[in-house]
Amino acid sequence: MIFSPQRRYFFCVAVSTVACFFIAGSSLFADPSSIAPVQKTLFRLVKRNKGHGGGVVRISGPGGVLYEGASGLTAGPGSPSMTPDTPFEIASITKAVTAVTIMKLTEDGKLSLDSRLGELLPEDRTRGFDKNITIRQLLSHTSGLPDYWTDGPYDHKGNNAFLRAFLAEPAHFWKPQEMLNFARDMPAKPPGKGFNYSDTNYVLLGLIIEHRTGRSLHDVFRSMIFEPLGMRDTWLTYHEKQRGMPPSHRYEKDDDLNAVPRQSADWASGGLVSTAHDLERFLRGLASGRLFKNHTTLDAMLKAVPVGEEDISYGLGLYRVKLSNGLGEIWGHDGHGNSFAYYWPQRDITFTGTLNQTENDWWPLAESFIEGKEPGFVIPKNGKSFTFSVITGWDSLYMYRGVNSLRDSGYGYGISWVDLTTTYGFTENDFLTFDLWQCFATQGPTYRELDPSVIYTHVIHDVELSLEYDFSYGYGSGNFYSNEIGATAARDFKFGKVTLTPSISYFFNFGPDAAAGNGFAKADSSYLLMRLDGNVPLYRNIISLAPWTALGVNFQYNTAGDIDDPQPFTGPNNFECGIALPIRLTKMVTVSGYAAYSRTLTDLTNTSPNTFWSGVRVTFSF
Repeated sequence: MIFSPQRRYFFCVAVSTVACFFIAGSSLFADPSSIAPVQKTLFRLVKRNKGHGGGVVRISGPGGVLYEGASGLTAGPGSPSMTPDTPFEIASITKAVTAVTIMKLTEDGKLSLDSRLGELLPEDRTRGFDKNITIRQLLSHTSGLPDYWTDGPYDHKGNNAFLRAFLAEPAHFWKPQEMLNFARDMPAKPPGKGFNYSDTNYVLLGLIIEHRTGRSLHDVFRSMIFEPLGMRDTWLTYHEKQRGMPPSHRYEKDDDLNAVPRQSADWASGGLVSTAHDLERFLRGLASGRLFKNHTTLDAMLKAVPVGEEDISYGLGLYRVKLSNGLGEIWGHDGHGNSFAYYWPQRDITFTGTLNQTENDWWPLAESFIEGKEPGFVIPKNGKSFTFSVITGWDSLYMYRGVNSLRDSGYGYGISWVDLTTTYGFTENDFLTFDLWQCFATQGPTYRELDPSVIYTHVIHDVELSLEYDFSYGYGSGNFYSNEIGATAARDFKFGKVTLTPSISYFFNFGPDAAAGNGFAKADSSYLLMRLDGNVPLYRNIISLAPWTALGVNFQYNTAGDIDDPQPFTGPNNFECGIALPIRLTKMVTVSGYAAYSRTLTDLTNTSPNTFWSGVRVTFSF
């Protein structure tokens, strides 16, 4: 499992069509024609979870419940069905609860929004952090502090130091100070210079609450918020006993996050369990002013800063999302796992619930209710991605599948090359890559080669399966071109910090035939490559060793014999091994030097039995 906590800003698909929007007192949207689309959308979204996560939705207006429903199971096969009262992990909605607690303490005179970190906590809690950071900056994510979950530096898997420790010990109970220790080693920005979503802010706020009250965080939550509002089915996981029914399970793809002690790292930033009804109580207690002594306290919470997404801003523990067509806005919070708690002040409506799956999107539920119809688009799958990289390098030889491919120029000539790669992930498990590779001979007779290719990759659990089409065009003193298709299967295995990736590839050349003077291999020939790649971190995620070894087998693909009378052959081609030293200069730039050796197992045309070569490559990733 690769844990990837997506601190996804709530992205509003602003409503553009509101022709069916009617207000009829307390019966707003309560008629069956408006309820049916919500129910159908809920079923569609939960079906996308593929058994990993059930959903619940509660929508309430000034006259009471307008719609509540549930779909799916609380956990795996054989578990109870979800009901509207089933508890669930609310993840980052917890931040809104923490923020309200802080605001109540400011009303009581125990804190000020402009109080500084150095004045609020002992030195051992704030060591390494800017002491001038204010409570207001912690609440609004403008402190400049890094997020221990998501900020770098990263390793080759995209994990930082905290995530590596988090993944290594599922049974570990995390204390707040331990999370902060990882944040101290990450680069910070000056406070007040813009929005940067960071759980580190809310861990510090949790410690401030405990320090100023002399009580545990969950006790303060209960006395200040849960008991006054009647939130009887809400509790802080891993810190107090379960209340009410067992919670439904939250999933990250097919990985179950329920009852795994390491999730205690959420704490003040994401550790609460609640129900859709309790979250409605919280939103209405907040909106009505019941939680505060002064109405200006909520106004202060809603003074927001931009987050970098159009029409979305963040206040003091609350997102604000502007709706189109003059419909006003909604404010609240959502959480990792697609839990949501938002209030629509212009209509006095609350939206609460969950989908219990990180790889989904709850927004179509709200949209279907507002528009009175199912979304007119295909509900997209989260995880869409787009990457682009430019790689350039130099090799002392042009070693291609065990053969010095510039054999006609004489042994020992090198090449420089550039590679442009674009990958689009249209689901979490499906990727399409377009690649364009151009090489230039650096010595001897002029030689150029252009290789465009397209690759489709599908991920099944931890196995990557790829299909590839490659067109090669060589030109210089003579021209050739060739067409090839290939298939590859690969999987990562982790042994502590070491990663090993075995793979097997099969390439089929369908012409034209080299004998006709156009191709570089015999038409209808093929090549089997068995390879093992490794990665050994040396210093954080900056420097690592990347050894590899490979064995090639020909099926009349390469040739043997005299250069004037080459003969295609079948059998072992060569054994190859090498080692690279990637150095990550920045998040976008990596430099890698490498050296390799190839032992020819068959007398290949114009290739030395013992072949050494080396090279360097620079990668720019976007």
